[in-house]
Amino acid sequence: MKTIKMSEVEILSVQCISVIQKEIALLERLGAAQDVVSQAVYARDWADLDALFKRLEEYGKEFEMLEQERSQLFSELGKKLGFTDEKPGFYNITSRLSPELRRQMTDLYRRLKLDVLKIRLANENLNHYIASNRMVISDFLQAAFPDRKGKLYSRHGREVHSEMRSIVLDRSL
Repeated sequence: MKTIKMSEVEILSVQCISVIQKEIALLERLGAAQDVVSQAVYARDWADLDALFKRLEEYGKEFEMLEQERSQLFSELGKKLGFTDEKPGFYNITSRLSPELRRQMTDLYRRLKLDVLKIRLANENLNHYIASNRMVISDFLQAAFPDRKGKLYSRHGREVHSEMRSIVLDRSL
């Protein structure tokens, strides 16, 4: 049985590849959870939203830890490859790797960046939906109840609501 001896650069490269793969898997789980949140918001199903937000927060923390690990590995890899810059850049580092490691790492890195972009776009769409609905509801309430428009303050500087009447709606907005 032959033993293959790997150089420090190859070991760090394999570790980087492993971390990027973990980040991609985590982003897939995060994207699925974000889709569930979006569907719950669109359907106005508020029951499990708190638990979903906690799960998203946990995913975010886990991703942050993986990102720090990847950044540290890239920095070490850059030093081993002879870069004196603190952050030489991903493609500068991979240009000095063997063709197989370079191809594998750049393919994974592109996929990682695309997954991040997809999640960011989905998040922006949800934020836009929420903001536009909030504006419509706010405009409706101001038109329907003009006496509640604006803010009043007491002589002590605290906000005072004008005529604290309840609004009862027989339909969901």
